Amino acid sequence: MKVHIMKSDDSFRQLRENGAYYVDKTDLIVEYLDKWFEKAVLFTRPRRFGKTMTMTMFRDFLDILQDSKDIFEGLKIMDYPDVVSKYMNQYPVMFISMKAVTGDDFDKVLQNFAGTISKLCEDNSFLMSSTKVSDVSKALFETLWKQEGNQATMERALEIIGDMLKKHFGKPVFVIIDEYDVPMAKALDTSHYEQVRDMVERMLSHVCKTNSNIQGVILSGCLYTVKNSTYTGVNNIISYSVFSPLYASYIGFTDEDVRKLLKDADLSDLYDTVKEWYDGYIFGRQRMYCPWDVLSFVQAKLSGSYDEYRGPESYWVGTSESAQDLIHGFLGKTTDVNERFEQLLAGGTIECVVDECVPYHRIHDRGENLWSALVETGYLTRAVEGRPLRMPLRIPNRSIQKAFQMEVWSYFKDKVDNVFVGDLVNALWAGQTEMAQKAMNQILEATLSFYHEYHEYSYHLILDGFFTGMGYRVQSERETGYGRSDLIILDMARNRSLILELKHLKKEGAKVKDMAYEKTIEEKMEAALQEGVSQAIRMKYESQLIYEGYTMRLQYAMAFCEKRARIARIS
Repeated sequence: MKVHIMKSDDSFRQLRENGAYYVDKTDLIVEYLDKWFEKAVLFTRPRRFGKTMTMTMFRDFLDILQDSKDIFEGLKIMDYPDVVSKYMNQYPVMFISMKAVTGDDFDKVLQNFAGTISKLCEDNSFLMSSTKVSDVSKALFETLWKQEGNQATMERALEIIGDMLKKHFGKPVFVIIDEYDVPMAKALDTSHYEQVRDMVERMLSHVCKTNSNIQGVILSGCLYTVKNSTYTGVNNIISYSVFSPLYASYIGFTDEDVRKLLKDADLSDLYDTVKEWYDGYIFGRQRMYCPWDVLSFVQAKLSGSYDEYRGPESYWVGTSESAQDLIHGFLGKTTDVNERFEQLLAGGTIECVVDECVPYHRIHDRGENLWSALVETGYLTRAVEGRPLRMPLRIPNRSIQKAFQMEVWSYFKDKVDNVFVGDLVNALWAGQTEMAQKAMNQILEATLSFYHEYHEYSYHLILDGFFTGMGYRVQSERETGYGRSDLIILDMARNRSLILELKHLKKEGAKVKDMAYEKTIEEKMEAALQEGVSQAIRMKYESQLIYEGYTMRLQYAMAFCEKRARIARIS
């Protein structure tokens, strides 16, 4: 079967009209409208999971100004003729995306908000000639269209236009708001955050509260950040988060979806690779994949742009600045956060009480809020299908682990003189042990503020982050020879490789760090260094690299104690 992947278009209509591959999620329409209808609902999912596609699907199905039979033909929704006859193209729809409502200051935010409302007016310009709409309403509409309205008028725009649409068509309106929380996410940690939050909440309160002109409000976003707002009009929003069993499989790819896509693309033999890299999320009680990663992988394979040597990529990396800011906001914050962060990157789990309604401005207040936000934004997921009070969390898959590593590198670039990192990497490739050791000690000195207490994985994380960020292929805890090496660094362009065996000495408890103490530490570090050398040789860590054709194989043992390092080259 010919598979045409289109990632750049998140409009349901355009995707269908262009004949692009579509994973059928249209039975969500039946589930929401016919079985579990609520006046105001919010679907929260991480970035790149298909929220906008879902919102445009609802728009194109409901919109009275469209004829949508052709684009839904052959999809699951057409198996429900009663729902189709009752809802398809039967309601006026107001659709807006809040994605562009951002700015360096509040004036810029308001300007972009005015532009978004103006586009909505443009889409409904026929109202200006309607005989059923009052001149007063038309005057307000024209003000909004020309971007001349004040803030209060813009916040009431959906209410004003909704009233006009109801009068014109004689039917209540569906309001669809995509990425409703982006303005707040972008304004986080700025002086205008509260102004932006109040603006969004007032806008929602005008349509989510009791309003006979509004049939339903459908929102999408990452966080349910308006829960318990001072604006009571938003407290009736029903949120369906990554923890909700209802609708769990409709935003994102299930295992069945992925198997079918790979079969249709004649790539079924790559199922295990796709599962390892892009599976691992648990939404409700359903295991899910990230659609953006899966589609990107399949597109790369089909287009010939896939690099077989480099292997799978984390396509999700860099798709959301606001999600990245969450990580930067807590790195180095407290010892507890750092330790749990290391546990996660080492493949372990952490436990915390998850709050599904963390406002953006409270995310960095405490660790529990942060972990909760990272679950909602896709960096973490539950390790169990149930919902215990203290929930075990883990990194979902290889793709997100790589995303974490890239964020660590990005963070460290601001903390460490890049000259030190360059010196370390160049010295290791050149076999210059003393220079590498000097650079490593300078790096540890500079990052002491991040790690309040060093653990073995702290050093592992630093080195992994540096080499990953510089574009090298990094293999962590890879099985090779007769054991597992700590780190293998591969230079894809020149067929070079580094094998790093790390050893860690725990901090000594001596109250007085005199000459005898220093001598003891040095002796223990030397012993640990020699143990690393012996282990690498005994376990034959380079054997797999020999088999793979790496002609240059440099091996090092590294011993660490607090902010000091010793390095020895292994012959």
